Amino acid sequence: MKEKEEPKNIYQKLAAIRKQVEVIKTNKKGFGYYYVTDDEILSKITGFMDKYHLSLMPRIVHDSVIVRPYTYKKTKATNQGDIYEETCNEIIINADMYWCWINNDDPDERVDIPWAIIGQQGDAAQAFGSSLTYSHRYFLLKFFNIATPDDDPDNFRSKQQAALKAEDKMVADQIIKDIDIKVRSYLETSPDKAEAVKKFIGKYAKGGDYFKIADPILAAKLLDDFQIFIKER
Repeated sequence: MKEKEEPKNIYQKLAAIRKQVEVIKTNKKGFGYYYVTDDEILSKITGFMDKYHLSLMPRIVHDSVIVRPYTYKKTKATNQGDIYEETCNEIIINADMYWCWINNDDPDERVDIPWAIIGQQGDAAQAFGSSLTYSHRYFLLKFFNIATPDDDPDNFRSKQQAALKAEDKMVADQIIKDIDIKVRSYLETSPDKAEAVKKFIGKYAKGGDYFKIADPILAAKLLDDFQIFIKER
């Protein structure tokens, strides 16, 4: 059986991630249309970064950082309904930066993307932190050409794992189709071997139900071993 070819260079790896993101864009249905939320997309991207051995590093351009106070008026109301203006003093930070993709298998292979950050909070540290957080989120969304509805990221790590399991199941399902064809074809010509086949497959799947296999490696091994099983009969 021909093994799935893994992406080698950094552009192939980024393209592989983009392809997976395109697949998941319409993986949910609700309110009469298909959708997927940003937090799910982002968790999948970072999960695939781990799988394809990619790192994403932020780099602030030296001497580009600007920190400045920002004062504005906010209209508020008292409990009695009286309207008044409150003076708000905050900090704005902006800077030029780069996001750098790194191929972990060949660290000299890199792709630099010019970007920028801007943050506004009550103090400089918070402004800087929020600017990096939003820059990271929206860089990934724009780099992979993903729509940006309102999002509220949570359960990030569990969704990363779920994304990888979903991809493995998709690959396993393709292999299982081949297994099913070969099993049915074999039993059509050798119906008396049904119990032997069930017992053999039971070593790989409980009760001989190969449709429940979610691991592509296990599915591939079953397919290869079953072909040997057939030749030996």
